Amino acid sequence: MSVRISGPASEDGRLPLAELARIAGGLQMTLERLALTGLGTSIRPGRRPRDVVEAVRLDFTGFRRGSAILDVTRPPQAETNDLLQQSLRMLDEGIEHVRQGRGLPSHFTPPVVSGLRQLAGGIGSGGVSRIELLRPGGGFVIDSVFREALREAPAQATEREVTVVGRLHMGDFSPATLRCRIDTYAGSILADFDGDLRDLVLDAMDQLVMAGGRAELQPDGTTVRVMHLETVRRLTSAPSSPLGTLAHEQGVSPVGDVEELQGEAIDDFDDFLEAISAARRGEG
Repeated sequence: MSVRISGPASEDGRLPLAELARIAGGLQMTLERLALTGLGTSIRPGRRPRDVVEAVRLDFTGFRRGSAILDVTRPPQAETNDLLQQSLRMLDEGIEHVRQGRGLPSHFTPPVVSGLRQLAGGIGSGGVSRIELLRPGGGFVIDSVFREALREAPAQATEREVTVVGRLHMGDFSPATLRCRIDTYAGSILADFDGDLRDLVLDAMDQLVMAGGRAELQPDGTTVRVMHLETVRRLTSAPSSPLGTLAHEQGVSPVGDVEELQGEAIDDFDDFLEAISAARRGEG
């Protein structure tokens, strides 16, 4: 099998190591997740079963010109099994299903979709514009058409379209990651984004933003595990003024006597307190 990478980043038979790691790692991770899905095994955080990992493992065997072509194959000591072929077929058919605008196939679970978003997230006119897997009897293409179709596909049950407001922090702008953190009043949200949002996110660092996209939820159905940014808009922060200026604008002056803090007398206040005490004693 071969992985052909096209675009300005692969001219003259060269390819940045960060892109090589992102594409190769993303492809291998996606095959492992599809293999688990095919076996009916739920995907949990942590290490994956060793037998599944070895069954779909691919080795890098060479690099050729022609844009940039990576030759990959299964390990020589690997036993013949159908799990790798099944996972590749699920990947081929699922990507074509999405490219045709038919939504997400059932075996494209949220972890699989997350991996594909990371693969497609680096697609752009200034770097990698096309990723192809070429193999006997199959293959797929990841490009801007697939990226947009994946973005437009209806959200799955464990995903939700959300909009959050918070301060943008901790951006990682390497092509292999493209992640950031948004600190909201309810807590911090980790987010990833495509290459076309890179400059917008960079310009909005340490500023108040309104961000929209799809959120993968925790099993509780409300807590955001990770957010896939689709829009980012900077907000104008409310101007701040010194306390002295605010006090002058509102006609507020310092308290000169503690008696000024005493409010008006409340009729039957003692009866009110007695009623509360009786209720607490169970005498009501």
